Amino acid sequence: MSQRVTYLLHHRIKILDGFRGLAILLVIGYHYLDFFSFGWAGVDLFFVLSGFLITGKLVESLGAAHYFRTFYIKRILRIVPLYYTILVLFFVVIPFLLPSFVSVSFQELLQEQLYYWAFAVNIYDSVHGWPQNVILIHFWSLACEMQFYLLWPFIIYFFYNQGRGLIILLVSFCLAGLLFRMSGQFFLPLNEIYRYVLLPGRIDAFSAGALLYLFLRKDYLTAQKPKLLYISVVTLAVILVLIVVKQTAWHYSVDIVRKYGFTLDAIFWASLMGYFLSVDTHFMKHIFSGRLMTSLGKYSYGMYVFHWPLYIIISKQDIFNSGHRDKTWSLAAVSFAVTCVCSFASYQLLEKHFLKLKQAP
Repeated sequence: MSQRVTYLLHHRIKILDGFRGLAILLVIGYHYLDFFSFGWAGVDLFFVLSGFLITGKLVESLGAAHYFRTFYIKRILRIVPLYYTILVLFFVVIPFLLPSFVSVSFQELLQEQLYYWAFAVNIYDSVHGWPQNVILIHFWSLACEMQFYLLWPFIIYFFYNQGRGLIILLVSFCLAGLLFRMSGQFFLPLNEIYRYVLLPGRIDAFSAGALLYLFLRKDYLTAQKPKLLYISVVTLAVILVLIVVKQTAWHYSVDIVRKYGFTLDAIFWASLMGYFLSVDTHFMKHIFSGRLMTSLGKYSYGMYVFHWPLYIIISKQDIFNSGHRDKTWSLAAVSFAVTCVCSFASYQLLEKHFLKLKQAP
């Protein structure tokens, strides 16, 4: 095993934390600021990062005792405590202690809460569309992630030692994701957002991250640095050309984006990550590896969970009910600050204690 791969397994790679920080900034910008319509692509970056890291952890634990059990326990310890804490707060505590908060739309959310508890709300949304009450709307991506976690250990276990079989399978997944987004609605009774929320429609992002790990493991990236930069630049150029030619925003609801855009995003993020992982020095690498971006990455899970409910709650306060632009910026700034505080508190009081259990023998 190469030194680089050992580093991935036993230590945090700061630049990946930096990319996580970039992803959460994109997502928060998308939800907080109207002009940030492309920020949803931060979810694609999260998926590419997951594909890379989860594939690496699984490959490097092949042959270890309790391969499946250890992986699932570690994923549960990372995702479930905070996720279920929020569900308890919204589905148990608030209805009991603050019944006046339970509007008609929130009552509908309560009736469908089983899908949230089961990490299946993306499946419900793919059939029925977005819920009327959107306070937990972003949990679809956590459901998608958890479904990926359920699937991926089997993919690595059965295909990693099949020569190039795994690479062929991952490329096939990318093509299958495209086909599913283009034709899934013809065969299944799905809402048009199925392309955005279902794992089969987003599998190309996870697969792109997995392919990046496999290339890193074989030390392909160092020799391919110029090509990686070229691929990322060309992919970005294609995206910009589509925006200009189609005269549209880069938004997941746009037809050409929801069919082809997710794959372009995945290629762009994977090639960009690969380039920065392969270069020794670069001013952007120093930025991504710096304290600000890595700190954002460290707390990104909590920030993702908290940012949207907090924004909605804060926006309902009288001081922010104005639609003036200065109010919008003030709302975004206050919401971001409160999100950072809550995420830090969540990590210190809850998450890190469960994370320590991941290190137990």
